[in-house]
Amino acid sequence: MVHPRDYSSRINTLYRVYFDIAEEEYVSCIDTEVKANCIADEYEKSKLTSNASAHAIKAIVFASLCVESAINDYAGTQLGDKYSEKHLANLDVVSKWVVIPNLVCGRSIDKSGPAFKPLTKLVKARNKLVHNRSKEFDPTVPNFVESLEKNKINFKDDFENSLKALYLLCMEMDFVVGQLHNPIKTLDSAFSPCLEIPEQVKDMFNNCKSIVLKQYS
Repeated sequence: MVHPRDYSSRINTLYRVYFDIAEEEYVSCIDTEVKANCIADEYEKSKLTSNASAHAIKAIVFASLCVESAINDYAGTQLGDKYSEKHLANLDVVSKWVVIPNLVCGRSIDKSGPAFKPLTKLVKARNKLVHNRSKEFDPTVPNFVESLEKNKINFKDDFENSLKALYLLCMEMDFVVGQLHNPIKTLDSAFSPCLEIPEQVKDMFNNCKSIVLKQYS
């Protein structure tokens, strides 16, 4: 896809750092959960479970930071910093991923495609964490225990979606704007021969790849 600029030199670009942190924290959460499940001592298990939750929170937050930073950088690179700041800065993150590529090259992420729903879910998960509100502990409230369990399930679901959203978005953008201009980075090993996917998430990575290839084949 034709772009105004093929290359640029920019400062304060952090989206790839955020990507690496999100992936590392995701893997650390998985490893910590495995350790917790192998320990009988309840105190040690509780400590590891708490550590796993911390890793999960960081995975969600940094995955969201990555998608926001990347699309802002893409806009600044291709449309200019002044234009982006004046006309695009106030758009929400998901809207930026729809609008900005269309402005740049006339193509946009498919709202019914594999990445859009996980992206939306990731941003919502980040907002829940960043704008967290505590509640009164009151076991007399109807369905109190069920509510706690539902929150636990939702958090795990948000965690599992975090890295999946990054993978799907990277993979889909290869087809939308091309590998050279992918706002985050291409995950195609033929284009990036040094690419390494952690063993713990290879099944998810390959599943995401199959989903995107099916969509665009």
